[in-house]
Formats: sequence, C-alpha cells, structure tokens
Amino acid sequence: MKISLDYIDTNFDFEGDWGVESRCGLKIVEGKEKTIVIAAELPENPGTQITSVSGDLARQICEAHNIQPENLLYIEHTPNMNSKLSFYGETFFRVDFELADGNFSTPKWEKLTRQQVDELIDSIK
Repeated sequence: MKISLDYIDTNFDFEGDWGVESRCGLKIVEGKEKTIVIAAELPENPGTQITSVSGDLARQICEAHNIQPENLLYIEHTPNMNSKLSFYGETFFRVDFELADGNFSTPKWEKLTRQQVDELIDSIK
C-alpha cells in the first residue's frame, strides 16, 4: 500500500508495548514557542501502533530530539492508505497530555482536519 508522505520527513524507531521494536513516520516543525510533532502510522510498522503508546511515544520523541515537553504540540496522523475502504482514509488527532515527572499521561484526543493541521503549522512559525 502506497501512502501519502506529506506529513512524514523521516522514520522514527521506538520501543512499543513490552519492548517491541516499532516504527512510525515523523515530522517535526519547530516554532518560536511551540514544537509540533506529527507521528504517523506506517503500514510497514513491525510493532505497536502509535495510538496504543501515545504518551510513551511522545516522551521518546522529546528525549531523542531535545524537545521540551511543555512546548510540545503532539499530533497523531494516519496517512491516506489509498484504499477504497473508508477506515484507511487520512486522519489527524491532536493529543494533549498531563505532564508529571517527565511522563505523559491521561491522553485526550481531538480530531483535526488537514486544514487545521496546516493552520497550526503556519501559526507557530
């Protein structure tokens, strides 16, 4: 399955559930006060889906890329899988976390449109 790469600049290997090696697409947009991280599900991910480990994945990305957690705007993206099945369509969710002792907990998902994601990116530059 070929996917859209509009919001993926690189792949990011992360530790999924039970230490399973996992992979997602990654785009980081740094602004003056906020850093947008877009973690994208990949069809060739050998391990845990990104939505199953949202908080831990956000923490791993922040640590690997020296992002201050309080400046993070985290978005989960499922690229368009170019399928006739509607559940393989493109989706975006902003995920907000509670921060405590370096841990991201209590995720809350808010669905976004592609236009809203683009507006967020434009607003932090």
